[in-house]
Amino acid sequence: MRGKKIEFVLSTVIATIVLSSALAPMTLAAFAWNDEDNEQQCQKHKYGDVCDKTKKDIDCNILLPPGHTVIHIGKTDWAIVDFTIQAADPVDGIKKVQVHVTDDNTHIKTAVLGGDGFYHVSWTTLGKGNHHVRASCFDFANNVAHDSLSIEIKK
Repeated sequence: MRGKKIEFVLSTVIATIVLSSALAPMTLAAFAWNDEDNEQQCQKHKYGDVCDKTKKDIDCNILLPPGHTVIHIGKTDWAIVDFTIQAADPVDGIKKVQVHVTDDNTHIKTAVLGGDGFYHVSWTTLGKGNHHVRASCFDFANNVAHDSLSIEIKK
């Protein structure tokens, strides 16, 4: 049964690649793995001789603060904002979680896995204005999934 499942998955992947390449040739090139790195990246991530090159099994969710949060800073110049991200990949595991915030001097930070099972990162220099926040969750097969939200800092 397992062989048929793998065969089905492979045929689905091949059909998707063929369809994607016909519709958007740049998409296929953008997501193709470098042939030299392919075998090395897949060595530790083969399941029944199939390498996980999909991001469908990665969960990446910014839990806190909620989207469209408005933070009032009063007379101070900066807000301290703590982000909590839920990231999981049941097949490959999570390698790292990075958070990007627009309109800040520190554009990208790597979140740290906490004892609660969530990833955490703090921004201490968010000034007045709207900020777009994007979390990127990477698995050990170098797949990535994203989540994003907006927050507003007001005086």
